[in-house]
Amino acid sequence: MEHAMLTALHGQWVEAVDPAPHPVLVTSRAAVLHGDLRGPSGAPTRDDTRVLGAFVTSSVLAADGTLTLLLADADGGRPMPLAVAAPWGLALPDGAGLAAAEDGRIGARPGDPAPRFATPAAMAAWAASDPDEVELAVLEAGLDDWVTPADVVAELVERDVRDPREIARHGAAALARLVARGDLEAGSIGEQGFVAAAEGQAASIEHAAALWHVLGGIGRRPGPGQIAWFAITDRGRSRVPVSR
Repeated sequence: MEHAMLTALHGQWVEAVDPAPHPVLVTSRAAVLHGDLRGPSGAPTRDDTRVLGAFVTSSVLAADGTLTLLLADADGGRPMPLAVAAPWGLALPDGAGLAAAEDGRIGARPGDPAPRFATPAAMAAWAASDPDEVELAVLEAGLDDWVTPADVVAELVERDVRDPREIARHGAAALARLVARGDLEAGSIGEQGFVAAAEGQAASIEHAAALWHVLGGIGRRPGPGQIAWFAITDRGRSRVPVSR
């Protein structure tokens, strides 16, 4: 049995997995799966290298409600099934949800495509804002290398912001302002270097904010390369003090 919400997971990779006290798996597009996750040799650990970064290639929903995700590395190798028996719940960033009750019955909740973070009003306010000291420090770091949310985390921690939820709140807002003003451009790193995201500013901000808030909710701070990569623009360079 297949379901559109499960199909939406195909091609996404595992961004985080936390087995206790409430088992949860987070994908690269901010989907959250709650349930008793079980790999071939038992439950995956918090830092299970077999699971982290692995791509969801397919999914199977059995009649008893058991959901099995087949994971593989970037080259399609090392296939590994990850199963979760009922009850479990899947939440997508647009609010859509899919869940299996203890008896295996499946229930679904539709989503709302309207942005939660990058609303038109928020985009306008961010675009008109001026960079604060955290954002200027991030831009300075961007002169020498590509930027990731980990750079924002480092600046916030230096200023004694340490709770993962607070870091997510302040960090996602800082990145949103940097992207909305055109100081940073979102993208990914490929064989040829930085590749700008095909999606627009609002979609890039929505993705980064949604995923960062999910990670913060399970007590995680994004590390280097997590969530997205960003490149400084000419506009961003012009904001860094000449003394640099």
